[in-house]
Amino acid sequence: MTSDPATNIALSINTGSQSVRLASYRIEAGTANLMKRFHYDESETAAIDPLSVLLNLPSPELVMHRWVHGGDWLTGPYQYRAEDAEELDKLVALAPLHNPKAYRWLQAAMGCWPDAQQILIPDTGLFRTMPEVAWRIPLPRGLCKKHGLRRYGFHGLAHAALWRELREHDPTRAAGRVITLQLGGGCSATALLNGHPQDTSMGYSPLSGLLMSTRPGDIDVGALLALLPHYSGENLATILNHESGLRAVSGESGDMRTLLASRRSAAAMAIEQFCYRIRQYVGAYAAVLGGIDALVFGGGIGLHAPVIRERIVQPLEWLGLRMDAGRNAGLSDNGGRISTPDSPVGLYALAGDEERELCEQGMALERSE
Repeated sequence: MTSDPATNIALSINTGSQSVRLASYRIEAGTANLMKRFHYDESETAAIDPLSVLLNLPSPELVMHRWVHGGDWLTGPYQYRAEDAEELDKLVALAPLHNPKAYRWLQAAMGCWPDAQQILIPDTGLFRTMPEVAWRIPLPRGLCKKHGLRRYGFHGLAHAALWRELREHDPTRAAGRVITLQLGGGCSATALLNGHPQDTSMGYSPLSGLLMSTRPGDIDVGALLALLPHYSGENLATILNHESGLRAVSGESGDMRTLLASRRSAAAMAIEQFCYRIRQYVGAYAAVLGGIDALVFGGGIGLHAPVIRERIVQPLEWLGLRMDAGRNAGLSDNGGRISTPDSPVGLYALAGDEERELCEQGMALERSE
């Protein structure tokens, strides 16, 4: 970066399926110091003009953009240039709930600050080093190569941020066998060995893995084949992205807060299936890693729903997960340890600062060039 303090500003733009979060940082001596945060939920982002938001912010030198699905072209942090537009256009359809929105904010940032470095940071980047046994899809190799079929993994920024924060709390456990659970509107689990991913629950798309707010997670493809004669591809995409998951099972809502307050048996079933699916993955990843040193909860549900954490952990006590009920119930928004002092496995619920992770990865790319 330049030595002019007025230009040592970085901005992280984190576009999610249901929100957009921004954070501006002043960079001093290689350290990112938070200046201000902004958050817009889905109802606001549907009507908001990104340019009108960005024009009111201090002019940054670095702008980091979360790009949910990087495909085979965007495999790590990358400085975007206008001549890359054709390649980026090809990626937009890969994550229809995320990439179009991210592209809109990227174009606004380029129009607002044409001289700033625009850094794309793919959520899929963390998982490019997964073992082949974890990422290869068991379909014909030629078919996979032709159509770019592989398990890409998603929520990479969130899982990286959770692991980074765990390392600050408990560096010894972070250097070992860690399972991170990102539980929000979208949900995913990742198995990490000293911070390196060994497996993750989302695959070719953000639809697979855990039960989510409006996405089904793992589903027998035979069920989809049975529906194909009756629904168009567009209709199926709408069902899978917007009408499934917790919303479908409960018949009421995809919002966990609503379901926890409900007295309907279908809502209770949705919650139980949500926790059941997570326990399945924790058990599977314990096998992948050869044990667990730490289990980390993150995301809106993971950090703010103690009853969900309890329902996930209690049946897994045989794995060495011992929860401190008082710590779990009284956890602050900043997060922290929720396991007993003698628990063989460290249990944590952490905030997982994705905007800072974006900034750190963008700064690392800028330093390397």
